[in-house]
Amino acid sequence: MAECTEVQRTAFTVSLETPGAEWVTWGRTPVRRDLELCSDATMWSMETTSLERIYLIGPPGGGKSTVAKQVAALLGWRSVDIDSLVEEASGRSIPAIFAEETEAGFRRLETTALQAAARMRETVIATGAGSCESAENLALMRASGWLVSLMVTPETAYRRLAGGSASPEDGASESDMDIAGRRPMLGGGHPLDRLRLLYQRRSRSYAEADQIIMTDDLAPDTVAGRVVGELVGRGLVSPENAAAWKRRIRVTKEQSYEALVAWGGLCRLPSLLQQLGFPERIHVVSDRNVAGLFEPALMSSLMRAGFTPLMYQVPPGEPSKSLSQLESLVDWLAERRAERGEALLAFGGGVVGDLAGFAAAIYLRGIPLVQIPSSLLAQVDASIGGKVGIDHSRGKNLLGAFYQPRLVLADPALLLTLPGRELCEGWAEVIKHGVALDAEYADTLEREADALLAKKPEPLTRVIARSVAIKASVVEEDALEADGGRRHLLNYGHTIGHAIESVAGYGTWLHGEAVAAGMMAEAQLGRHLGITPDEVVTRQRALLERYGLPTSLGGISASDLLRACLWDKKVQHGRIRWVLPSALGKAAVVSDVGDADIERALRDVGAGA
Repeated sequence: MAECTEVQRTAFTVSLETPGAEWVTWGRTPVRRDLELCSDATMWSMETTSLERIYLIGPPGGGKSTVAKQVAALLGWRSVDIDSLVEEASGRSIPAIFAEETEAGFRRLETTALQAAARMRETVIATGAGSCESAENLALMRASGWLVSLMVTPETAYRRLAGGSASPEDGASESDMDIAGRRPMLGGGHPLDRLRLLYQRRSRSYAEADQIIMTDDLAPDTVAGRVVGELVGRGLVSPENAAAWKRRIRVTKEQSYEALVAWGGLCRLPSLLQQLGFPERIHVVSDRNVAGLFEPALMSSLMRAGFTPLMYQVPPGEPSKSLSQLESLVDWLAERRAERGEALLAFGGGVVGDLAGFAAAIYLRGIPLVQIPSSLLAQVDASIGGKVGIDHSRGKNLLGAFYQPRLVLADPALLLTLPGRELCEGWAEVIKHGVALDAEYADTLEREADALLAKKPEPLTRVIARSVAIKASVVEEDALEADGGRRHLLNYGHTIGHAIESVAGYGTWLHGEAVAAGMMAEAQLGRHLGITPDEVVTRQRALLERYGLPTSLGGISASDLLRACLWDKKVQHGRIRWVLPSALGKAAVVSDVGDADIERALRDVGAGA
């Protein structure tokens, strides 16, 4: 497969009537930005071989048919099973073909079916266990797609084929006869003995794959995630017509950094780190779920570029934003004598970005930080702006700092492997940007919901880039969240959202889910105060529901939420400063709000007593 390369293209702008605003167009798609272009006005992008087929090979019992369907679902492709194609074409079952034409006849039909599948586009193909024994078949698969071996020991394969009830030490059983009846290649002896013989005979062919996964201890969805993760890490998932975006964020006159949004951009990371002049040793912080999907591709690409990467993994989830986990991470850095110029890469969602970012801020009074957000929420919000920190028993993000990264690299293709609930929560921050800051953006989210929810590369990349630009323009005006500064508007939904997380227990609600419910409560508060129009409340509710987000507090105590709100970092002189929509795309900061109005709004959206 071809290595990804950088492509330069010229950008152009079209002025709008709104003062200070412009449309910046890369390729075909416009994205509104409120500040100037990067000085070189070029597009940062990459090219990949257009991957159209994935072949799954491996021993019986490796899960090829099941995994093929799950990989196809992640990519939005179709899946086919070679054995099923053979049965459909011949009108006979596999055992019947073996009985009438022997194995040789079946192999001829199998090759014909494989040749037909090799002409299909965007297809995951589950092959028969012996398909790759033919040099012709193996050459065809290698030439026309990505080849993955799903390996399993004969003992595990036997248990799986027997439905998990048989033991290798058992004698001949009814399940053994059933296995042999369904799989003719396992007849003529004990199925386990046959599995061992075939494994030995075919192992060299299985080793010819581009990717090899031992599946004995892995669930099918984990295996599917690793297949897609490897492709994403290598830049092999087609961007279709998605543009790539570069936004320089100017924090002060002296300090700035680039945020890059590029489908397949993870494979460009080594060259970006080289451009920044980092030493060869790189410290990577990730959570176990993200590392399980992308570690092989990421670490090998860094090593090929001459870096020496070290990885620290934390448990996934909000509880990792803790003092104990922070101390463990700093211990890890100190034990390896991490030096001041060596970069720390935060590769994960918002939790990893906050935790690793805070460690970077305090270790040796600051080491270079690179944010590589793997979740939608982190790509559009948490990785931009320099807020890092951890939670405390009294409230969310009570310990932290403003610490700007040297680079943010957002690869929307990483979202292909994101579990549905985690992807869904990210839309809350996107919708927040539209409701509180950009009405036209809210229109886009309504109009293109189907394509965005289907994770289509072009609209997904464009929308993420637009959220980055929206947040960047706010951060540039108010880098440190000054009193009365514009950055407070980014906290819409967060006052009650953080209270929900605290009262319910961190991890019970995902952050984006809590923000969504918080947005509804805060919109209702604005409505009671005569600030938020009914239409905004209605459209916001419809948007949140369309993207699968909660709009009710589910019975959480209103009094508990109100007490938790007083720990919010926006409290001033004992008064909560609320961000309330005044129109679609506009919001105001309001402080003079009574407890009765707040409790009424909370109960309107499902809070309990």
